[in-house]
Order: sequence, then structure tokens, then C-alpha cells
Amino acid sequence: DSRSSVAEAYRQLRTSILLSTAGHAPKSLLITSSLPAEGKTTTAVNTAISLAQTGAKVLVIDADMRRPRLHSIFNVSNAQGLSTILSSDMDEHEVLNVLQYEKEAKLYLLPSGPVPPNPAELIGSEQMSLLMKQLQGVFTHVVVDSPPIASFTDGVLIASMVDGVILVVHSGKSSRQVVRRSKQFLQEVGARVFGVVLN
Repeated sequence: DSRSSVAEAYRQLRTSILLSTAGHAPKSLLITSSLPAEGKTTTAVNTAISLAQTGAKVLVIDADMRRPRLHSIFNVSNAQGLSTILSSDMDEHEVLNVLQYEKEAKLYLLPSGPVPPNPAELIGSEQMSLLMKQLQGVFTHVVVDSPPIASFTDGVLIASMVDGVILVVHSGKSSRQVVRRSKQFLQEVGARVFGVVLN
């Protein structure tokens, strides 16, 4: 419901994101949380939809190769995805063929692909860094959903490859200490934290 208070909250979040960097809107954005079940995937998907509503070409990537959810939200195949691209030598044309388009949301999707035995190794690879650069050349915005950063290094690794990070915090549930530690992890890799979404 585009007139709901939740939709309005996402529009306000979109405005904050678009105004978060000087000179141009951020091309790439990581949406993560400290712990599981804080609402990062929901926030990532709705933020991507909200950005796509401006007419921008938006890609959302499921980089949570431990507990992927993007494919089930949009009811698309997860036979191929991020893990497939990172574990094979694909050219740009082949990479773009792995992406899926969701007509209703006007969004491009890159599901996680089959769960690999070594997610952090794939995410931290040179290939991931090159892929992010390549996709930022094709899309107006690339929104990445990652595993929680207090539990796994994947999110911290991605944080160093994007323009900025939004940390989702579960209102009344997440402890200040855990959130503070997550912020520290991000700052240690030189990530730019745009702000916090209190969910």
C-alpha cells in the first residue's frame, strides 16, 4: 500500500540515502544488521523498490549466502546467482544473463545462488570487488543485503566495496553494546556508515 505509513517511512529513508553523499547520490549501498532477524532483508528490498520508483535502474543483490531469502520473497529461481558468478569465470554478458527482472517492482535481482562451502572466501575475493565495479557501471543503484556483521565477516568485507552502509537495528531488542561493536567493525575497514534504521 503506497499510502501506508510504512511506505512513507521508506520514502523518507530513500530521500536520506539520496542526499547522503555530496556531488551525486550513492551508487552502491550495503544494508546489514548486527544480529539475525533485525529486518535487514525487508529493509533492503523495500529500499530498493523505493529507489526504483524514482525511475532509477536498481539491482538488489542477496549476498547472504548462509541464509538467502531474496529468491523466496520474489518467488524466483535460486539455481544461479552470486555464488555461481563468483565461482566461475564469466564475462559481462554472462553475468548480466544471471540477473532476473521483477516486473511489478521494476527491480533487477541477483539471488545468492547455491549455498557455497566458503561464503566469506567468495565475498572477500578480487572477483567480488570487480563484480561490484562492473554492476555499478550498469545500474543507477546497487543495493546489497548481507549476513549480520556481528556473526560473520561477509558484511564487513562488502562494506569496504560500497559507497555507504545502513545498519538496521531492531528497536527494543538490539543491545547498544552489540550495535557499537558493529559500528566499530565497519569503521575499522574504512566503511562509511550513512546511518541507522531503527526498525
